[in-house]
Amino acid sequence: MVKNVHNIIPEVAESVRGGNGTVYAHKLLDFFPGSAIKSVGVVRLEPGATIGAHSHHGDEDFYYCISGTGVVVDNEVEHAFTPGTLQITRDGETQAIRNTGETELVFLGALVANISE
Repeated sequence: MVKNVHNIIPEVAESVRGGNGTVYAHKLLDFFPGSAIKSVGVVRLEPGATIGAHSHHGDEDFYYCISGTGVVVDNEVEHAFTPGTLQITRDGETQAIRNTGETELVFLGALVANISE
């Protein structure tokens, strides 16, 4: 399977997970049957936009910053989120993110089924 983000029409959402502002999700893969990979996409947050705190159960998630400036909250601890930063949320942990910059915050996100026993 090969997909190009430039060919994906983004889903537009407001107040994602109790956050604020507009979030654009270019879903490259969404709930692929028979795969541990549940979804992969490029996400864009407008300046000031946030994705509210949420936990993962039965899956794991990661955010990888492509461009922009933000703060990622990993288990209630804030960290700078700048290009090259990777944040991983394991099963049972929490995450949130906010755009603190003046341009879009763009990151790759992936949701994977928890395969640990």
